[in-house]
Amino acid sequence: MSFKTSTMRAGALSAAALLVLTACGDNGDDNGEEPDDANGAAEENGDVDTDDDNGVEDDADADEDADADADGETLTISLFGEEPYSWIDEETGEPTGATIAVAEEIFVERLGYEVEFEEESNWDNLIPGLGAGHWDVVSAGMSINSDRCAEAAFGEPELVYTTAFLLEEGNPAGVENFEDLVDADLDVIALSGAVESGWMDEVGVDHDTVDSAADGVDFVEGGRADVFALTAISLEAMAGDIEGLEVTDSFAHELSVGAHAFRLDDQDLVDEFNTELEELMDSGEYLDLVSEFGFTEDEMPPSGLTAQELCEEDPEELTEQYLDD
Repeated sequence: MSFKTSTMRAGALSAAALLVLTACGDNGDDNGEEPDDANGAAEENGDVDTDDDNGVEDDADADEDADADADGETLTISLFGEEPYSWIDEETGEPTGATIAVAEEIFVERLGYEVEFEEESNWDNLIPGLGAGHWDVVSAGMSINSDRCAEAAFGEPELVYTTAFLLEEGNPAGVENFEDLVDADLDVIALSGAVESGWMDEVGVDHDTVDSAADGVDFVEGGRADVFALTAISLEAMAGDIEGLEVTDSFAHELSVGAHAFRLDDQDLVDEFNTELEELMDSGEYLDLVSEFGFTEDEMPPSGLTAQELCEEDPEELTEQYLDD
């Protein structure tokens, strides 16, 4: 297992390789084009020609290829700096978090893949980078919704999220949900591309956005914003002990369920993942893995809920079905 940030990766490669990776890492102009060697996709998809000059595959080579396919194939997994889902530990420099623990258990321990983690600091780049072939999996607790399902395939539901606000201690404006923010004279921010921003657009809350969860916390702490809306468990983990600030009680505006994200054309990998995920869920081992990072039985998805439902069905109806019983 290895971990590479964009800076580390650039410093370690030759000029020719750096040119390719620079094109891969361009956050502003993907144009939907995959790099020639994005994450070893040719090898992973079986597109490498193993035939000899006569068009006949050597038996010994075939045996070696079969062994290679069964174990040791490398997946590149993108993470995002948001506790307690996935982030880089400042002391060890290693990736950690609830979704990272799940990814390591399933992909490495159970399926036998090698994995390389790459940190993406801009939430809006996670799915475009996935589609462009920069990585094979996004492990960031990303909520499943129809817009995202048009661009990525999702594993089955893993964690249910509620929302909270980070604001001045004592909550002098008395805001407890998005509707309270509509007429409040407050500077509100959310994570760009996150579900909270979309919900506030729907409700009519005027707000700005930031690229990272850490930026949102910094904006409120530094007085540049009054309210930062994010998942409750993230705000508690990242800012729950900041003097002069508080995290409000959580609320569920809409059913929000996170999962691992995959490329649309990588259904075999999704199926492999889901098979192991189901076993973890049924045995209780999943909760054991994520409880280390603060998740409880309350954050486990409702029985019977599927990724397909979250992709295709009306969010309000799902909320009534699973949250308002």
